[in-house]
Amino acid sequence: MRKRNVGVVGLGLIGGSLCKALKAADGYHVLGADQSQDVVDAALADGALDGALDGASLGACDILLIALYPQRVIDYVRQHAKLMKKGAIVMDMAGVKTRICRELSGFCAERGVRFIGGHPMAGIEKSGYQHSFVSLFEGATMLLCRDQHTEESALKAASALVLHAGFGEVKIVDPAQHDAVIAYTSQLAHIASSAYVKSPTLGQRKSFSAGSYKDLTRVAKLHAGMWTELFLENRGNLLFEIDELIGHLAEYRAALQEGDEDGLYRLLDDGAKRKIWDEERET
Repeated sequence: MRKRNVGVVGLGLIGGSLCKALKAADGYHVLGADQSQDVVDAALADGALDGALDGASLGACDILLIALYPQRVIDYVRQHAKLMKKGAIVMDMAGVKTRICRELSGFCAERGVRFIGGHPMAGIEKSGYQHSFVSLFEGATMLLCRDQHTEESALKAASALVLHAGFGEVKIVDPAQHDAVIAYTSQLAHIASSAYVKSPTLGQRKSFSAGSYKDLTRVAKLHAGMWTELFLENRGNLLFEIDELIGHLAEYRAALQEGDEDGLYRLLDDGAKRKIWDEERET
């Protein structure tokens, strides 16, 4: 059986891990491109790639996975669409979806290419190909976006690919729904973590910190360039979540300032019950 040609653009943590996962899954001829030739050479040396992806080989790809920042996703597809194979599936991996899907879904459909907005729910606090690994997506959820241009056959093929690569499940979502929820589950957490480590007490925390400190500060080690772009792309949703958090923090502050023991207990108890309810929904 002929191996399917898969191209991966951007060989950072996500793109590099996708290459390694697809090679481990077998059945795919994996080609890759990156702005750094050293990274491409490293991926070739690792066996994560079968070859480099260029203008000539792009037209042979059945599936193209683009692991770039949002604006670069849009620019790449618009610049290279004429070289893509008719009927090919093009799927991006960026952390916001509304503008990308709006600008590329119809654009690709007009050119005979099938675009799907994707977002893997997996990652670590490190970036770059050197930190990529084959099991990054093991058991993770892949979010795929559907809009008026999406072909069901393309969603089915994309789902089969990512499940074969080790993802545990695929969830089909609307691009706007994706961005609204991801502002809460991911982006707000990164902002809260970044703000938390700016306390002047940070320099004294050695020997005083355990699991709660590590949990809350892990994602403060973010890639500032990537997250700046993601935050600004999704600013409306993120501003809503920041305002919600500020409002709730103000309630705790007021209870402390007033010495309101009952009020503080109710706030803490409500938070604990919400977390328990959330965990029970996942079981």
